[in-house]
Amino acid sequence: MVSSTDPPGLRQHDRPVMSAALPFPAPHVPARGAALSSILILSAALALAGCGGGASPSTGTSSADTPSTDGVVDNGNSPSVGTLGAASAVFEPTPCVASGVAGATDHTVGPGQTHAELHEVPWESLRAGDTVRIHHRSTAYSGKFLIAAEGRADAPVRVCGVRGPNQERPVIDGHGASTRTALAPHYANTQEISDIHQGRSIIVIKNKAGTYTGTPAHIQIDGLSITRAHPQYTYVNAQGATKNYIAFGAAIWIDRGHHITIADNEISDSQMAVFSKSTDDGDFAVSRDIRIARNDFHGHGIVGDVHMHTTYTQSVGLVIEFNRYGPLRSGASGNSIKDRSAGTVVRYNRIEDGAHAIDLVEAEDFPITAQAEPSYRYALVHGNLISKPAGNGSVIHYGGDHYGSTAGANWGESLFRRGTLYFFNNTVHAQGSGDARIFQLATTLETAEVWNNVFLFDATVTNRNLRQTTDLNGSAWTPGGIVNLGVNWASAGWQDSDIYHPVPGQLNGTARLISGSHSPLDLATYRPLAGSAAVDAGVAGPAAVSGHPTVHQIDANGIASGRSVNGAAIDLGALER
Repeated sequence: MVSSTDPPGLRQHDRPVMSAALPFPAPHVPARGAALSSILILSAALALAGCGGGASPSTGTSSADTPSTDGVVDNGNSPSVGTLGAASAVFEPTPCVASGVAGATDHTVGPGQTHAELHEVPWESLRAGDTVRIHHRSTAYSGKFLIAAEGRADAPVRVCGVRGPNQERPVIDGHGASTRTALAPHYANTQEISDIHQGRSIIVIKNKAGTYTGTPAHIQIDGLSITRAHPQYTYVNAQGATKNYIAFGAAIWIDRGHHITIADNEISDSQMAVFSKSTDDGDFAVSRDIRIARNDFHGHGIVGDVHMHTTYTQSVGLVIEFNRYGPLRSGASGNSIKDRSAGTVVRYNRIEDGAHAIDLVEAEDFPITAQAEPSYRYALVHGNLISKPAGNGSVIHYGGDHYGSTAGANWGESLFRRGTLYFFNNTVHAQGSGDARIFQLATTLETAEVWNNVFLFDATVTNRNLRQTTDLNGSAWTPGGIVNLGVNWASAGWQDSDIYHPVPGQLNGTARLISGSHSPLDLATYRPLAGSAAVDAGVAGPAAVSGHPTVHQIDANGIASGRSVNGAAIDLGALER
């Protein structure tokens, strides 16, 4: 198993945690733009009981029998959760303009603007309603900064890019970037900790030094190209010294913050793209209601290191949507999405790499707060288009990643999510050669409800495994999880696991799995082929997620659009034909 824990020696107060919120809260977003396409509302109760495991025949028919259309298998292991919180509206970009809030300041940066360079902006003095509008220019901005402002729902603080004549985003280059001298006293009270905060990122969202309970709030960063925060690059700190970026960092580091939106950016060539941290110190130290939307991520990670990922989040209330997760840095061993949050929604993303494409594990540093959150026990992953090389980690890992503890310990299995992963209307394509594994549930206290997905395996994939086990280092828990299948499509030759790596736990509902020798999707576009088994084959999901319909989609090029049903029922997979 690919380990994804924090590097040894990272201080507790420098590591990621969280606090209270309703299940799946709706983070603050700007007013929406054009009307969305018509909405399919999926609703129904759970169906009962399913069959055991086994591999499907190499034909175009379903395995075992014709799948029913009455929902997802529930063998009684999934908790009765009622109806989860209603889905929040998706993020829609808006023009980079002044807020118009009375008394707010519009700081403009660029050729002919109020400020020529980023270090001229009074970052330490930003207030509710202020905007920092960074205009495109032919050369990159070489600046890095701290945001500590406390905006309001009706007066957010926004840092946004004004695009160029060909829609180019303004570029902020971390290599050689200088830090505003006036920010020196605000990073930390000691030079040692200041060096950590300055060396982590190009943009950090955190409280000012000396304001222990201060919490940045209602901040949006959008429309920028942010690049080159990595140990191979240098920057000039607020004290005037040239330093290398440190390994455990991110282009945008959210040290704490409420209602933070990172959207419509291109973020590249850094340790990580976005990191959010929380601690158990109090609600002021919790990253709450974080939205990561419509970004283009690529080239992140540290070569040979499993600890840095494209995004790494620890928050209460998290929506990751419409992003394109491109390849990591060549030789990097991290994941595309690494998350330790409560209230995680991962929807409509194009994910192209990662040791795990999606890694949803325990709240390592905030066990008290996280376990008090009802939403810690659920995660929604839907409408994603995932392609991933076979031969390394599983596509999705759920539960936890520190193994070998004992009952009651404040680490490891005692803190695992112990809840339900809802995984629906995703397309997963295992590419290349080697063994492929789709689901890795840490223990049998974790359950996955799985329906309306398409699981494609290249012909060159050696073993087409639906599940992967975990070595729990001799602890008392049982690995493997409980996977309940509704109607899904999988390439012929699928199996629960190969004979050399048996998986405990349960795989239920295999009689509902449709299988075929030929893809039901156009592999260039991932849209269902006319007349294929994926067309109109979708079913209603559990009533618990009826407030989260799959009403958008993202294509093979990372282009998002509305999704409306074209036929008698929703198609299987991430895209409607």
